Amino acid sequence: MKTKHNLNRRIVGALVSGGVAVAGLGLGAGTAHAGAYHWCPGDPPPQGSVIAPNGHTVHVPINPAWDTNVCHDYVTSGDHVMEGSPCILPQFQWFMCPPGTTPNPLMRPVPNVGEG
Repeated sequence: MKTKHNLNRRIVGALVSGGVAVAGLGLGAGTAHAGAYHWCPGDPPPQGSVIAPNGHTVHVPINPAWDTNVCHDYVTSGDHVMEGSPCILPQFQWFMCPPGTTPNPLMRPVPNVGEG
């Protein structure tokens, strides 16, 4: 009788552990698109943020050198945009990034208009 009880406890423990692991993966996948913006022709310029000499954060318009006749998905980094849909997962989970997304650290900044 005691052996059967121990076996049941082990089975329940394994099921609970598996459920927690699956739930954790689901939460991680849900953050894959966090922080992304969408810009289309006619929208105001994207807003970035820089640190002013007084130490305060100041929001500034960004004028990326991209095709202004089509819509763009992007994220901001300071006073630059990085075009695309980000996948914000730890490096060891990049294989779980949804199709059409790029791991955030691999996104390249788009030059601003007038930058060399």
